[in-house]
Formats: sequence, structure tokens, C-alpha cells
Amino acid sequence: MHPSMVDPVGSGQAPAERRPPAVVAAVWLMVPTAIIWLVAGFAFMVVTFRAEGDAKFLLWIIAVAILGLCLMLVFMTLAGMRIAWVGGHGALRIPAGFTCGTLLVLLTGLVLFDKIEYHRTMLPPMAVGGLAGVALILLATPAARRWLAPR
Repeated sequence: MHPSMVDPVGSGQAPAERRPPAVVAAVWLMVPTAIIWLVAGFAFMVVTFRAEGDAKFLLWIIAVAILGLCLMLVFMTLAGMRIAWVGGHGALRIPAGFTCGTLLVLLTGLVLFDKIEYHRTMLPPMAVGGLAGVALILLATPAARRWLAPR
């Protein structure tokens, strides 16, 4: 073993801790979330571009706001993934919670208004909301909480 690899007694440095599998899984489960939010923002812009009517400028204001929100969620997701990977605070919980909450609001609305029917376009958002919910559960495990705790 090389002498620089040996930790001298009394150096005060703790041995490197391994990243918990729950954190690794949560980070990888959030990759589709970032992709779907990015696609959703630009898809709304395309729909707005194809819209017709007299008040199209109002739609553009809404479309730019929605694109900004989606891009902010993509940034928050990517930043949270990076922070969770290196072991910072739990910033990944915010976009995961928002995405899972959006799914729950959608499902509640569908059930309350008795509009339960299947459309192909419903599958990706529902799957991503479910993945974000699983990521939230994984981030709540004791090993992940220790990893994400301030040091």
C-alpha cells in the first residue's frame, strides 16, 4: 500500500462513507421526472403556437410562464439529484414532492368528477408521479436521512 493512502493516527478524518442504495435508486428514479417536465414545457409551447383565436397573446403569456415553471422544476430536479448524490441536504424532496403531489391532485380530480377513463397521454405523467412517490419513500429511509443530514 502506498504511504499516502494510509491514514495516520490522529489525523481527525473519518473514513469515507458509502452512498446508500436508497439514495442511488431515488436519484435514478428522478431522471424521468426531469425529462418529462422538460418535454411538458416545450410541448405546451408547441400547443400554444398551433392555437387559433383572437386572444392568442394571452395564451403566449401563460405558455411562457408554464415553460418557466417547467424549466425551474427541471433545474431543481437536476440540482437536487446532484446534491443528493454527493450527500448534501435533502433538496431532491422538493421536486419529487411537487411531482407526486401533482399526480395526487390529478387522481383526486379524476375520481371526484367521475371522469376516470384511459388516454395514452395520461400514462407518462402518472408513471413519473409514481416514480417520484417511490423516490420520496426511499429518501425517507434512515440510511438516506443519515446521508442527507448536514455534516
